[in-house]
Amino acid sequence: MMDYVKQRISSAGLTQKPVILGEWNITSSGSKQQVSHINGLHAVMILGEALKNKFGMTARWDLANGWSNGDDHGLFNIGDEPDGVPKWNPRPAFYQMYFFQKFLGDRLVTSTSTSSDLISYASSFTSGETAVALINKGADAKSVGITFRNFRTGNNFYWYTLTGGSDNGEFSRKTLVNGTGPAVASGGPADYKTLSPYVAPAGSGVRVTVPGRAAVFLVVDKKQ
Repeated sequence: MMDYVKQRISSAGLTQKPVILGEWNITSSGSKQQVSHINGLHAVMILGEALKNKFGMTARWDLANGWSNGDDHGLFNIGDEPDGVPKWNPRPAFYQMYFFQKFLGDRLVTSTSTSSDLISYASSFTSGETAVALINKGADAKSVGITFRNFRTGNNFYWYTLTGGSDNGEFSRKTLVNGTGPAVASGGPADYKTLSPYVAPAGSGVRVTVPGRAAVFLVVDKKQ
């Protein structure tokens, strides 16, 4: 899409301008896809691809909408979600985007994957650390070894694994962060800001398991 727009602007002899992705979400309906953990994975992929393709801005559709039996584009429950879910409770996509933002450096760097099911977005921080977001589109877990170029790993690496719950088949209304889920029927853990990451030494390599239909957000110490 971006290549096409740039080509048309260039062929018309016009100056390139920032391109905005005005509204985005999934439109699948009927199985509560729009309020699901899967929508959260989709959100991370949209943001990652927008960065790679140098979109000037993206705007998610939208902060609050209407339940409509789960066909709800709202990032937060406006107050009409059933099962005792409190008003303004965040949906799974909120937690996916929160951790993607926290593990996104100042500079996007090139990353590739040997698996068609595995999507990666890598970045580096001006403070020296490197981060990788991993999305597993497949149903089976993937053991992932990360190889770095032009980066010397420090002592440890840290990560959060975000998975769906066991409710509603493949379209769980819950997101679990390192195994901790919500106290209500949807959303994520209330203490998501203070949950401790997993940690492992980086000296023998950086390797994690990404469960099926899940995300891992990872950062590696810089070499001291």
